[in-house]
Amino acid sequence: MTIDLSRRAMLTGGGRLALGGALAGGLVGTLPTGFAARAQDAVVRATHFGGPYNVLRDIIAKPFEAAKLGRVEYDVETSPSIIAKLQTQRGDPPFDVAFMSRSFALRALNAGLLAKVSASDFPEVPNLIKDAMAPGGWGIAMMLDTFDIMVDTKQVAEPLTSWLDLWRPDLKGKLVLPAAANPAAFHFIASVIHALGDYKNEATVNEAFERLTALKASARSFVGDPIQPTQLMERGDLAVAPQYGIRIALQGRSMANVAKVTPKEGVLAIPYDLCITEGAKNVALAKSYINFTLSAPIQAGLVQGLLATPTRLGVPVAPEIAPLVTLDPAKLWFLDEEFVAAKQREWLDRHTRTVQG
Repeated sequence: MTIDLSRRAMLTGGGRLALGGALAGGLVGTLPTGFAARAQDAVVRATHFGGPYNVLRDIIAKPFEAAKLGRVEYDVETSPSIIAKLQTQRGDPPFDVAFMSRSFALRALNAGLLAKVSASDFPEVPNLIKDAMAPGGWGIAMMLDTFDIMVDTKQVAEPLTSWLDLWRPDLKGKLVLPAAANPAAFHFIASVIHALGDYKNEATVNEAFERLTALKASARSFVGDPIQPTQLMERGDLAVAPQYGIRIALQGRSMANVAKVTPKEGVLAIPYDLCITEGAKNVALAKSYINFTLSAPIQAGLVQGLLATPTRLGVPVAPEIAPLVTLDPAKLWFLDEEFVAAKQREWLDRHTRTVQG
């Protein structure tokens, strides 16, 4: 899923950050020698999703240039548009580094649009959480979103501790669930199955759908866009919703009564990978750029600027931000992308028929 956040929301609560100079100061003199391309006139062409991601110019590009590693030119692209452009310009890609959600990156690799990489390409890998590196070698996660539970603490007196608490009688009529057309639906289904056991076990999948079918009686509505629960909570029209962690964090910055619940079963990590395109013009600089994004100052900047969960271990986070992100890697779990790619349509069709129907 491409995160679609408004610039207004990102800037709420002090989000406008002058990060470039501070980050550059923390990086110059600390980068691995002999690794990065050093020519100041070298250019790496990279992508981001636009909107709030324009802050990557301050978080990454300016410090990269200040460290005399090269220049960064950004194009605004979503994961689907990246695949479309790489297919039409096969062998001569319009960018060197593509920023993609992991499920789309797997598709791009299978289509021959990405160059494989390995842990040895990036000196910062030993400092990262397990599974930050895509198992198929198509890229490495610069940052993570998560899939959590958003709660209005004014309306819910008893704290939630588990995904299975959504079935509590006191939440009936206060719950909004994602419709099958909503990208959040698949992540919600996977989270419930995981809470019950092994999501690769058919018996566990069947139990999850039986429970989800029963849960629809408690749902106030099914929503087709991830932004809708946020809007409903702003109006006080819902108390609980499964939601993406970054969206909850942004809402929590402006509304003290909005809390992010990390269930005891853990939360699904949603990686956003940096991938090197097949036929990239400057592979060495592309690797240098990716490694740079994994360094401690840049990871700290991503947490502060985008409220993203870092992929690096031990990133310092301000006390006011810490409750808004997931910093304990033991609470994160990752999907087997190849397995779920084969299951996604089946699960969503079943959701449409038995849960929404």
